Amino acid sequence: MKVHEYLKLVEEQIHCKSIWEDIRLELLGHIEEDTEYFQKKGMSREEAVERAVKEMGDPVETGIALDKVHRTRLDVKLLLFFIGIDLLMMVLMLVYFGSGLSDVLGRNLIMWRGMGIFFLLLFAFGKYREEYFSRPYQLWLLFFIFSSVFLVLSIFSGPFKGTGFYITDTAYQSMLFGTAPGFGLLTFYYRKGGYGEVHRLLGIAGIVCLLSLIPGEFFYTFLIILTHVLILTIAVRRGWFHIKRREFLIKIWSVPVVLSLIGAGIIYKGSKDHLVMRSIRAYMELDDTPGILMRMFGSAGIWGILLVILLLVGVFLWMLHDIRKLTNQYCNIICTGVLAAFVMMVLNSVLAMMGFGDMNQVYFPFFSVNRYSNGCAVYVYYILVGTFLHMHRHDKVLPKSEMPTKRAA
Repeated sequence: MKVHEYLKLVEEQIHCKSIWEDIRLELLGHIEEDTEYFQKKGMSREEAVERAVKEMGDPVETGIALDKVHRTRLDVKLLLFFIGIDLLMMVLMLVYFGSGLSDVLGRNLIMWRGMGIFFLLLFAFGKYREEYFSRPYQLWLLFFIFSSVFLVLSIFSGPFKGTGFYITDTAYQSMLFGTAPGFGLLTFYYRKGGYGEVHRLLGIAGIVCLLSLIPGEFFYTFLIILTHVLILTIAVRRGWFHIKRREFLIKIWSVPVVLSLIGAGIIYKGSKDHLVMRSIRAYMELDDTPGILMRMFGSAGIWGILLVILLLVGVFLWMLHDIRKLTNQYCNIICTGVLAAFVMMVLNSVLAMMGFGDMNQVYFPFFSVNRYSNGCAVYVYYILVGTFLHMHRHDKVLPKSEMPTKRAA
């Protein structure tokens, strides 16, 4: 059997065509190694190739085995966990706001969650299209288009009045946190570059950090900076850039270290002035999950709050576990960006809840239901969850060369 005939039979058994090239190169490598071995045994080139192909085994069985490995695999348990949390929160809202949902806020919250699940499923089960993801700028553009649509609907709310579309700082802050996966994708795109590519990445991160100054909250800007520094650190430690790693990391970490010292002073002063306890008590009066649980169940509501905290930590650990299993660095860095965005959202909300930010903008992903976590922020969160599941699902089927480097492009 000729080499090309063998490879064609193998490929015919594999449903995912995007991985064909990688498999072809891998099999050709094995055939070439065996060919050299048999040539050293005294065979001619033609005989050695024929023997090497024969040693590869039955092409149909080989193709079927490879097809089982290279298939899209959705983390169904994690998806059901997300949907389960949303259904749980919907039930909580139905009970709290009344089964008739006469309250406009109650109806809007249900609508946001329902639309959010639609976006979650749309992104999670959507087919991977190379033309959308072959350049990272296209992914960022796609994300900003979705975000801008929600924000425009919020601003021009004339014909959409009563539908639940509002513009808030929460929506804006969530959108900027949501750029973390896109920044991770850019680091992957510029891999194998030098200081020029790294400085370009720093410039892009700088633009996002400048945009974070608009809400005028110190800790929010600090967390945006920290998010981008963390992602860039991961990329540098993986050896993606031809630079002096230790020297570069010392330089970029000097900024968040200085800001953290300033932040520590602010927190110390606030604690000394009893700001933290006053702010937490005020937050508990809002219609967000902790306050709702306490009003519905009294002192027993504290156990519900502890359960929410455990679930929040659990889902982050679950996502981290999924990320560690990813073998495709392209998928890995995007999912890492999604997790970083969610963690920073939580930290920002905790600080705001403690009085070091606008308390009305507290938004805990997965669990917040207060009136200030309006539709735009909820939709951005669902898009991020869908993106995480989408990239996790395609980890085994995307070719290693799917994303070209800047130099290759």
